[in-house]
Amino acid sequence: MELLDLLESRVDSLVMEIESLRKENAKLRADISASLTAMTEENSYLKQALAEEQKLKDAVLQRVDGLLSRLQSVASGTP
Repeated sequence: MELLDLLESRVDSLVMEIESLRKENAKLRADISASLTAMTEENSYLKQALAEEQKLKDAVLQRVDGLLSRLQSVASGTP
């Protein structure tokens, strides 16, 4: 009978541990989901910021090219 009591106690303990692990697993899944959502939003923002930076860079390079063309034409004597 003593062994049966010990077995019941161990089974109860294992059932409680399983329930605890299931709750922790659910919490971790929710945390991961929230983190993934936040990272997706940040990624979208960073992509947009990068695209704007690229546009700005292209505009600056065009202006520099225009200035270089003007300097070359002045240096070569053509208006």
